[in-house]
Order: sequence, then structure tokens, then C-alpha cells
Amino acid sequence: MSTNEESYYDRVIGPCLRALPPRDANGLSFTDKWWIKHFEYLKENGYLMRPRYRPGWKPSYDTKDISEEIEAEDGQDMLHPDIMDALRMSDSLVVALKRVKVSTDEARIATFFSNDTNNLNPRNHCVRLLEVLPVPDEDDRKFLVMTWLRPIMSPRFRTIGEGIQFFREMIEGLHYMHENNVAHRDCSMNNMAMDANSMYDRPYHPIKPKKRYDWSGRALHHSRTRRPPRYYLIDFGQSRIYDSSQSRRAEYALKSGGYTPPEGLEGTPCDPFATDVFLLGNLIRTSFLDVLSGFEFLRPLVMDMIAEDPSKRPPMDEVSSRFSQIVDRLSWYKLRSRAIKNSEFILSKPFRATYHIFWTISMLVLLKPAIPCPKPLH
Repeated sequence: MSTNEESYYDRVIGPCLRALPPRDANGLSFTDKWWIKHFEYLKENGYLMRPRYRPGWKPSYDTKDISEEIEAEDGQDMLHPDIMDALRMSDSLVVALKRVKVSTDEARIATFFSNDTNNLNPRNHCVRLLEVLPVPDEDDRKFLVMTWLRPIMSPRFRTIGEGIQFFREMIEGLHYMHENNVAHRDCSMNNMAMDANSMYDRPYHPIKPKKRYDWSGRALHHSRTRRPPRYYLIDFGQSRIYDSSQSRRAEYALKSGGYTPPEGLEGTPCDPFATDVFLLGNLIRTSFLDVLSGFEFLRPLVMDMIAEDPSKRPPMDEVSSRFSQIVDRLSWYKLRSRAIKNSEFILSKPFRATYHIFWTISMLVLLKPAIPCPKPLH
């Protein structure tokens, strides 16, 4: 091994390997074994975990060959120690089982937005709970059961109208939270997700979403325009619910999605609703305006949302109203135009543009609206 290779190993590879939790001969960590211990309990309640998390599991691959592990379905570990995927046995829906502490506001807020009053409200875009289960022998924990969701940016946005639908649902959803005296406080892209099941004819694998759930091949999907997904605000671990009869207390802003609001940098507590406005505006700026062409019409609104002085940021009712007025002025041609990455290879643009024309014609023939509209929840 050369000096440079030794240095790279010492600086990068070594620390990563040492950071991994201890594993047994089958490659199972303590957390893996905790979930395996609860396999029968979850099965009795109608949820079936993948083969890797079933009692007596033995790997189908050589545990000493990392390339074999990566390519094997039962080599796919969980994404987070507190989140497990499973199949709902009654209808084969892929769900997420999230282990949370009862003492936090997360279970309380998630349950509130999933109650009979809020559940079917079309303006409510907080993730819905399918069920809440106690954790055996752990009175301070619960399982929150939800539909399995995937990152917002995968698959990619094809049109301006598709992006508009995402913005609309997140603006509407955060506005609804504020109307109910709840501040998210961490509403970055990391804490937004989409239910993309409508886009797939066959379920995708939760850990390797480019593959089918049964590992039988590539998971093919339709566009957001043809099969609209539904977007959700998730993860209420930092959220706060306030008493409407009292003044809302100021909070210290948190770093969210890699960005700290100005008030957080100054260490000054402020209205958490104003911080939410900043985080949402900053998300639109960094994930869309600065990387995709075609969304510049939103920049004036977004710049107001990310004003350094929290008192100068518009409240969510104003954000919602201004956004609607902006969208109402957009032509159908603008809405159906391509959302183009700024980094797109220049020689590929004519070919992509030509393909997009034919694809757009097909969407018009199918009577698909320029701004996708998911089916109402039942």
C-alpha cells in the first residue's frame, strides 16, 4: 500500500469502519436484533418485515464479500435505527414503522393531524398515521405506522407544473399547521416526502427504490403529470404545538437541511412561525430556483420569505395568497415547459426538448392537467 493510500485509509476509510456498530457473523447489529425480537409481535398485528429481519435468518451471500452483500436483497440494511419498513399483510402496502418516545411531541402532533377532524381535510399535508402500536415491554415508546414515503427529488421533476404542485401542497400544508398553532421548526427537504405509489405499477424496494420490491428487476415509473404523487410534511420530532389562548413563545431556531436561519446564527429566539417561513423559502431557493431554470417567477416571493429580519417575512396566509396569484398568471405553455437542470449537458438539450414535445402531446391527448392533481383521500 502506498503512502497516499495509507493516508486516505487513515483519514477516511478507517474512521468510517470504526464508526459502524458491532455486528455478528451474519452481519446483524444490536439494532437489527432488536427489530428481529419484535418480528412475531408485528406479524400478529398485520405487518411483515423483510427476510433479513425474521428469526433464524441466514444471509444468502458471502458475508466477507461486500459486493455480494450490496447486490443481495437480504443484504439491504435499514435506513435509520428507529425506522423499519414492512408489508401490511392485508393489502401488501409497504409501510414505515417508526419507533418514537412517548414523552416527545412527535406522537402527539402526528396523531392530532391524523384524527377524524383533520384526516380528510384537503389542506392537511402532514403525514397520516395508519395506526399507533405500543412497544412490548417499553412503556415509554410507541410504533407510528405510516405509508412508506420516498425523497421528493426522486424521480425527477419533469415540468414547471409538477414543481408548482409540490410548492402548493407544502405551502398549503405549512399554512394549515400554523392555523392549528403548530410550528414544524425543521421543514427542510429532509423532512418532506412523497407517496409515489401511484406512479408505480409494481411496488419499488424501500431501500433500493430503483429496484422492484421483490428484487425481480428495475422499478419502472410513470411521470408525476400522468400519475400524480402526494406530498407530505414529516418528522415532527422538533415541532411544537401551542395553546391558542396564550401568546406564542419565541424559540431558538434550529439548523435544518444544512442551513441555519439568520436568527439561529445570532442566537436570538424568535417567532417559530417566521422561522418556518424562512426554511420553506430557503428550500425553494436552494433546491429549485438555484439549480433548475424556469422558476424565476417565484424569486420575489421567496426573497421576502428568507428576509434576514424575521418580522419582515410574510406570514403563511400571505405566502399562500401571493403564491396563488403568481400561479394564476402563468400560461399553460409555461406550466408544461421543461424543468431544466442548470448543469444539463448543452448538446443533449435539443434531443430532450424534442422528446418533451412529443411527451407533452401525449399528456394533452390523455387530458392530463398541466398542474398534476392527486386523487382526494377517502
